[in-house]
Amino acid sequence: MNDLRKLTVNGREIVWTLSRKKVKNVNMRIKPDGIVYISAPNRAGIKFIEDFIRQKSDFIFSAIERFSAIPPAPLLPKAEEIYRNGDNFRYFGTNYTLSIIISPIEDVKLSGSLMLAAVKSEERVGRVLKKFYADETLKIFSDLNKRTYEMFRAKGYNVPLAALQIRSMTSRWGSCHLNDGKIVMNSRLALYPEVCAAYVFVHEYAHFIIPNHSKDFYAVVADLMPDYKICVNMLKD
Repeated sequence: MNDLRKLTVNGREIVWTLSRKKVKNVNMRIKPDGIVYISAPNRAGIKFIEDFIRQKSDFIFSAIERFSAIPPAPLLPKAEEIYRNGDNFRYFGTNYTLSIIISPIEDVKLSGSLMLAAVKSEERVGRVLKKFYADETLKIFSDLNKRTYEMFRAKGYNVPLAALQIRSMTSRWGSCHLNDGKIVMNSRLALYPEVCAAYVFVHEYAHFIIPNHSKDFYAVVADLMPDYKICVNMLKD
């Protein structure tokens, strides 16, 4: 990252960073981290850029406030993390409150708004929750994989029954490996409504037919899931 700079406007601090590019005008982006990212041509001086930021300060402060109101993205349980009664978890789009039960038999069950974790000791909660998410995600994704394959075949599309792999990914929800006949699904989809995972399966299976993101590709997706854009928007959020 370029060096961070600070500018005080009406008693409030704006943190910004500058990138020199071959552009005609000064451009601004505000990211969820609250930093203002400026790209500007070489001819634009620092004072000119600071005046530009001052002129946009109301918009900047409004955007920062909106970002601060957004709750942090949910995360999958971690084996090494220490969890307590009352901690909140999201499981396939529904929020649950953790309730820990000390028991010689370890298990996780969902009851109403509670995620009941039976564990031998509180130190093992993270491990037990992580295994629960992994096991249940495999079951649900395996079923979705088969159902998506059958949907495509019923529509007359010649696709293989994909081999399934689940792993954590940072930049995509799924990927299709045409040569291997394999679909890789992002484990974090276990945090979103099941229909979102169903959409990703449809998206990746469509790549067996059209290996790009052309209009024809999305026509195939829409043929299988006409309201797929609802899922796209949920995953963007």
